[in-house]
Amino acid sequence: MKKVLIACATLVFLACGEKKTKSETVSVSTDATQKEIYTGSEREAQFEDEQVARVYDDYNLLKVALVNTDAEAARAAASKMLESIKELDDDTADLLVAAQDIAAATDVNLQRARFEDLTAEIKSLVEANIASGSLYYQYCPMAFDGKGAYWISNEEKVYNPYFGDVMLNCGTVDSKIE
Repeated sequence: MKKVLIACATLVFLACGEKKTKSETVSVSTDATQKEIYTGSEREAQFEDEQVARVYDDYNLLKVALVNTDAEAARAAASKMLESIKELDDDTADLLVAAQDIAAATDVNLQRARFEDLTAEIKSLVEANIASGSLYYQYCPMAFDGKGAYWISNEEKVYNPYFGDVMLNCGTVDSKIE
């Protein structure tokens, strides 16, 4: 039994190990606490369609809010994203529904569940419109009770929107979107 527990602990450590690279966080102090706030990084990838770029940038704002476990910021980012999605020429019904659900939710766990669906739709849109540069398709094997979930990021270093500061760097880069 001890060997099984040690093996499981080792796998979790390896799956969620933190690389020592330049951090995209800042420390914010309040009266009694200090918290790391993830700020994200600039998008280097370029898109053929400027409207797709706006939708993706709004998606990234939403990801940043979820990494920070900030339900109100996630609602605001999803609301902004809704406006950008409505300006797309593509069929965006599924994208709209997922963004509307996140904008309406006040519970960050519900927002995170819908973010998984939103990511699948964004991935298709991004892959069809990326002109240059790279984005990172990332995966957390522990999200949703071991089911796992994906997201897209501007940076290679993992900042997990499904666990936030609980397991900030849990995950891996599954692939590059170029």
